[in-house]
Amino acid sequence: MEVGIREAKNNLSKLIETVRLGEKVYLTSRGERVAELVPPPSGKNWRDAIGMFKDKINLYPGWDSPEEDKRIEEMFEVLRESGNK
Repeated sequence: MEVGIREAKNNLSKLIETVRLGEKVYLTSRGERVAELVPPPSGKNWRDAIGMFKDKINLYPGWDSPEEDKRIEEMFEVLRESGNK
């Protein structure tokens, strides 16, 4: 279902009930989709979702050190000097 933002503002309660029943609701502005109303994750605390990255992201020791920040800044400086943006 697609609904204009103005209409959505006036019918928010009905749209929320529609989402609860499982239908997707897209908010549009001038005919272009700009947002989607979705139900919250079923029965889970949002903090549980943080664990979804376990074993998928590996941060090496020192990734947040001042030395690493300087190394990254130097890499971008080289790009700036070469004219790449």
